[in-house]
Amino acid sequence: MVMTGSIRWTLAVCAFVITQVAVAQQPAPVKRPNVLLIVADDMNWDSPGCFGGTVNGITPNIDRLAEEGMRFWHAYVNVAVCTPSRSVMLTGLYPQNSGVKGFQNIRPGTPTLSSILNQAGYLCGTIGKPLGQQELFRWGVTYRWQGAGDEDRWGRNPAVYRRFTKSFLEAANSSGQPFFLMASSHDPHRPFASGGTKGIRAQRPHIERGDPSGQFNPEEVTVPGFLPDLPEIRREIADYSSSVRRFDDTVGAILGELRRADREKDTIVVLLSDHGMPFPFAKSNCYLNSNRTPLIVRWPGRVKPSRIDRDHMVAAIDLAPTILEAIGVPANKWNTLGSGPARFDGRSFLALLEGRTQQGRDHVFTQFDHIHGRRPYPMRCVLTKEMAYIFNPWSDGNRIYHAEPLSGQTFRAMQNAGEQDEEIAKRVGHLQRRTVEECYDLRVDPNCRTNVVNDPAYRERLDNLRERLRLWLTATKDPALQALLRRDDPVALQKYMALYLEQAKLEMEERKVYEQGTRYRF
Repeated sequence: MVMTGSIRWTLAVCAFVITQVAVAQQPAPVKRPNVLLIVADDMNWDSPGCFGGTVNGITPNIDRLAEEGMRFWHAYVNVAVCTPSRSVMLTGLYPQNSGVKGFQNIRPGTPTLSSILNQAGYLCGTIGKPLGQQELFRWGVTYRWQGAGDEDRWGRNPAVYRRFTKSFLEAANSSGQPFFLMASSHDPHRPFASGGTKGIRAQRPHIERGDPSGQFNPEEVTVPGFLPDLPEIRREIADYSSSVRRFDDTVGAILGELRRADREKDTIVVLLSDHGMPFPFAKSNCYLNSNRTPLIVRWPGRVKPSRIDRDHMVAAIDLAPTILEAIGVPANKWNTLGSGPARFDGRSFLALLEGRTQQGRDHVFTQFDHIHGRRPYPMRCVLTKEMAYIFNPWSDGNRIYHAEPLSGQTFRAMQNAGEQDEEIAKRVGHLQRRTVEECYDLRVDPNCRTNVVNDPAYRERLDNLRERLRLWLTATKDPALQALLRRDDPVALQKYMALYLEQAKLEMEERKVYEQGTRYRF
């Protein structure tokens, strides 16, 4: 059902009223810091100006936030696809333990960050890209498109985020509760903000997309090193950059309302992206630019401004335990669903926010499985600051990789250029077929262009990375462990993939039941 803006907003206000009535029946909440979690959709780690920038002056609001807080130069998400990545953030669990390998539901009985905070007396709200499963997240206040989940039509208008943030903060102030607000923009996910949207809105009045405050030309942009510098790619990077600017406008709108409500001093602001940009060799993979994220944390009075941590590696798996420790909520005492105390695969990096050091922050694990069970490509990866090792049990020389990042102008341009350019043709061939093992020296090859897995000079490093991955797969009870142990046996890998494909189909059918029941496709 398509609803008018006034009706949708009336429903949102009603949600606030209902929430406040419920709050009035609760004991006086404990005074704790508020939490604002802002998540971009498909934004590369180095797209904001404070991390490099695809265009000069592209993100003034994010850059200001970085100056007021702390940047992590080596921060990563654990899955380079939206739903499983955000599920990791909110559960502190790897997909093997949460159940969310692609677009599946979180397993019943799994505590989430918002459900824990809800029980601890927080007013929890969310706007933008949702995860469904209200019964697990316990959002007290939500705002989302009331249709079938068509993300092309909503989640891209800074004015909507400003309006909701203002009303949400008013509700929190009225209730006297600390708050947790998760603001998830659809920018800079395709379709990009190019050519303006006024005409689109005139034809489709219910669309929730605004024009960015700045649009960029192909001549202005920096093409990332993992892509060839072709005219068509420059045009698409420019369109993507305009969407990054609109996300920055959204950040400015949200933070502006926080400032106007005089809640900056008692609010922890966390900003990151759910994964890399929607281009070949980034999103839906396990390369460096797939999982690296522009993590910023601002906490007035506790986190010193203008700091950059270049020494430690942190990941999205660590966000939930970090936030809970920072606000003084012991996770092991909060179990909202009767299935035992909350446990996490990640660990808090509060010590780093306070300027201390932490041991064991020298590697992270990432993975990719599938989306709706279609086209599964299981990948497992261990990253250090110096090296990347990727295990691809799906790669057999015949199976062809295809995912959303290959749907735009960039991949078509690479294919066309490959007809005349042998190096580009090799890149296209590798992207589509891979090898069972990939290994990259990030010190000299951050764009992961030269696979050194067969180079004798890297044998010791490679063995060490394999062992780290083996221990992780063992600890998470990942079936990919047996495939890793028999990585040189094509028959064993084919058997693993046959079982994997069967399981993926079952997971897809289970998700269909949920989607049909809710009429929502995420």
